[in-house]
Amino acid sequence: MSNFSNIAGDVHFEDRVTFGNTVTLPPNTLGNSQVSDSDPIAANKVEHQFVFRHVQTEAAAIIAATEMVHICRGAGEVLDIEASFGSIVPVATEEITIKVVKHTGAVADDVMTNVFVLDSGNVVHTPEGQAGLDTAGKVTVAGDILEVQVTRAGAEVIARGLIVEITYKETPVD
Repeated sequence: MSNFSNIAGDVHFEDRVTFGNTVTLPPNTLGNSQVSDSDPIAANKVEHQFVFRHVQTEAAAIIAATEMVHICRGAGEVLDIEASFGSIVPVATEEITIKVVKHTGAVADDVMTNVFVLDSGNVVHTPEGQAGLDTAGKVTVAGDILEVQVTRAGAEVIARGLIVEITYKETPVD
């Protein structure tokens, strides 16, 4: 049978404290100042958050493109997708469609439930968020590849400059 001691109030220790069993700490107890540079936390114990970009220069018309932006190193998920035009918004007959796809081997799967369309209703240098982002069931595993696909429709090629940003979190493995 265990004997419990109850200490009411603050306790200050001048030296190291060793626990013979598991310690359960309340949330937000440990922060950066409690982690020593000489004894850091292993990478597989923390979530990493990244922003990947697909960029097309403002000096040229937006073109159809496919770009692989990340090789996943562990379990993760896409948190957000935003895009914006650079210098010129498309005319009414021009549309830029953006898809983010994850590849598991030869199998490709859309990360979004809806395609992301930028058109004449959007504003230059104003990020547009993706309303149809579907993270349920779209988690990644080590070895998956994230890819940005840009297509354009319309007879005129007016829109210039494009940035697509994907915010992604991942728990790497050793």
